[in-house]
Amino acid sequence: MRTGAGAAIAETALAAALWGTSFPVVAWGIQGGLAPTTFVFLRFAAAAPVMLLMAKAMGKRLLPLLKSRAVWAIGFLNAVGFLGQFVGQQYTEASVAALLVNLSVVFAAVGGVVFLGERLGRAKIAGVALALGGAALVTTNGDLASFAGGQALGDMLYMLAAVSWAAYIVYAKRETDRSGWDPVAAASCIIAATAVFVLPPAMVAGGFPRLSSASAAAVAYTAVLNTVVPYILYQRGLKYLSASSSAILLMIQVVVAVVISVAFLHESLTAAGWIGALAVSAAILLASGVEFRSKSLSVAVNQPGRVKDA
Repeated sequence: MRTGAGAAIAETALAAALWGTSFPVVAWGIQGGLAPTTFVFLRFAAAAPVMLLMAKAMGKRLLPLLKSRAVWAIGFLNAVGFLGQFVGQQYTEASVAALLVNLSVVFAAVGGVVFLGERLGRAKIAGVALALGGAALVTTNGDLASFAGGQALGDMLYMLAAVSWAAYIVYAKRETDRSGWDPVAAASCIIAATAVFVLPPAMVAGGFPRLSSASAAAVAYTAVLNTVVPYILYQRGLKYLSASSSAILLMIQVVVAVVISVAFLHESLTAAGWIGALAVSAAILLASGVEFRSKSLSVAVNQPGRVKDA
């Protein structure tokens, strides 16, 4: 086991699991009267000061990062991803959305090869294929014909979100390796930048109405457990994992979201859905196995050479 790999896998997996819990909470908040763009802004506006104050209390240097163009570019990509997902939810069925958004796994894997010099290898290629196929089965319960119900505008917004988050993964990976970003400081500044970029759409959508108790609870939950904690964990894991492995591990959120829906929202999961969940789990194990081997070192660990995966 190479130094840092085990902890990085665990941190990224936990971040993905926490992000997976956001889906029912977001639906709850919107049902409570929040416009999607307003919800996105309140989530990041609540999280940003908490993260910045925490980073400052820990003695982290924030000003250099807040002046970094890369941080603002990554914050912009994050904002586009969330706005695309939340607004697209009004036009496209959830099953279609889940698969289209998770195409970010493919885009991130390709981006890692093109821009970071990573080599996918057979294990990573199999992992990407299993992750996407498994996600499709989990979100549709094997009824792939449900994709035909998607609306063009919603599909385009989800594709935009997928591309944007893939770019986030690749760009954040490159800058983390190149600049040696502190995970807590970087995550805090990226969230602050995201909050700035999602403000104008929220204002256009009608500003900030009085929150119901359900909406306020949803904002608080997503700010802390879907933003503050997972973004720090994800940024820590990114220091050691390749972009493609990080993207595959994030597929855990799909399985978590479905398990929550089955357990608490009384949704059903067919045999095809369970097979899909197992496929995603197999993809995660493949990615983890590659990262545990010494020849799959992250760019940061493998400097000055290139990433090499089995």
